[in-house]
Amino acid sequence: MRDSLLPAAMLCVSLALPLGFATARTAAAAVAASLAGAGLALLLPIPPGHEDVIFSGCWFSTLILTACVHLPRGLARAGALALGANAGLWAGQVVQTDGHASNLLIALPLVLLCVPARWLVQAERGIALKVVASWLMAIAGMEMVLTLIPTPGYMPDHMD
Repeated sequence: MRDSLLPAAMLCVSLALPLGFATARTAAAAVAASLAGAGLALLLPIPPGHEDVIFSGCWFSTLILTACVHLPRGLARAGALALGANAGLWAGQVVQTDGHASNLLIALPLVLLCVPARWLVQAERGIALKVVASWLMAIAGMEMVLTLIPTPGYMPDHMD
């Protein structure tokens, strides 16, 4: 069984970073959309055996969100709403995989890092957000590959 706190937290931070480049109203709408998406995800049942798909979706969404810090004009309102709802849905689904939905109470407030991120962008220090996004992108990419490729020690084999 895998812990769901780290993927959900990384997903929420990955949403906060591109929201630092958006307007305050767009960021607020995206945060609300992520909360709504997370609430909806907690209502959806997880079919047995779909944990790998959910973790892969979470890591892929993290990759997409972190790549959005490189958009030349930042996120538009419609894109921010869609990405916020998407992040909330995956975060809500991933915390259900290990039965600790309370991890969402720790992960979701990390979306509010968009406030200091916005301050960094206004102070013309937005490059720091791009560096952090690059690290999150690397971690998400490696985790997604580990999810897709059976690695000795992570999966039961003929010796178990």
